[in-house]
Amino acid sequence: MNDARPIGGSTRLDVAIAEKSWRTADGAALRAIADCVLSLGHGEVGALVGPSGCGKTTLMRIIAGLDADFTGRVVLPDHGRLGVVFQEPRLLPWRSVEDNIRIAAPQVDAATLDALFGILGLEAHRRHFPGQLSLGLARRVALARALAVRPDLLLLDEPFVSLDAALALALRNEIAALVESRGVTTLIVTHHLDEAIYLADRIFLLTSRPMRVRATLDIAAPRGRMTSELAARLRAAALSSAGEA
Repeated sequence: MNDARPIGGSTRLDVAIAEKSWRTADGAALRAIADCVLSLGHGEVGALVGPSGCGKTTLMRIIAGLDADFTGRVVLPDHGRLGVVFQEPRLLPWRSVEDNIRIAAPQVDAATLDALFGILGLEAHRRHFPGQLSLGLARRVALARALAVRPDLLLLDEPFVSLDAALALALRNEIAALVESRGVTTLIVTHHLDEAIYLADRIFLLTSRPMRVRATLDIAAPRGRMTSELAARLRAAALSSAGEA
């Protein structure tokens, strides 16, 4: 039994997954998530950090409403408008960059679209097709598409995966600036603790399967106000909580 409410009287993201299980090919039951509880306030950025295969993408799919087969409760912020960036850009190959965005956000006005293209360096590519784009540019289009819907909640599932270090840093900085300026409640999946420390107001450290929140780290000076000394203390605290210190 689940309670997934995309609309309704809350400014917060509240997640309480009692259990998410499925059957393997040989019929055995596999518990993916158990007693996983997390919450984000309006405009906060949360980062999910945990071992590979622990269930981070499964949790994101549940929050996005793509998987209703769980026991628990998910309450999205007011209005329930979602922006999602998957691990793969998932663009329509037969549509231009601009069309990909307008299909997802038909209400977007020209000024908003122009601003997004400018911020994300896509102005020269708006009439290109996905096959003409590098992976980094395609990820920027996916981010522009997610932001064009003016989301109340932005879900980012490893948006920097497979990008080289310089490009990942540039896109991370762009996401940080956009989230800061727009005040969008954001949940990001990352394997990299330093990325989480740089981007998040709150880090959720996850266990292996069945996944739960092992520890929560609140960050008092996120993004542009982070110092190297504070980042080092947070890194040490996170590693200690994960049993790696």
